[in-house]
Amino acid sequence: MILEILFALSLRFFFFDFVLFKRIRNYLKGKGYFFRKLFGCPFCQGFWCGLGIFLLHRTIHFSWSWLLDFLAFGFICAYLSLILAVTIHPLLQKYERDSGIPLK
Repeated sequence: MILEILFALSLRFFFFDFVLFKRIRNYLKGKGYFFRKLFGCPFCQGFWCGLGIFLLHRTIHFSWSWLLDFLAFGFICAYLSLILAVTIHPLLQKYERDSGIPLK
């Protein structure tokens, strides 16, 4: 489960913070309210990445315990994503400023 959480958080950073997808993010932000909110909310980003990773790594068998695990994993990833965004963002900005290598 720890590997899945790390994968979800890494995926969130790759798609929503990394410079490689900046042009695509800026284009989609102008396409509507949904994308504007999604690309501005690390909690939402972590939640959806967590749900996607859960579906990729777990067998789907609809039961109450599976549904609870599904939602719990999404919210755990969302919460950790928010914490990382708040704590790591200033460090990334300092790194970009000091090294001259843009990551965002």
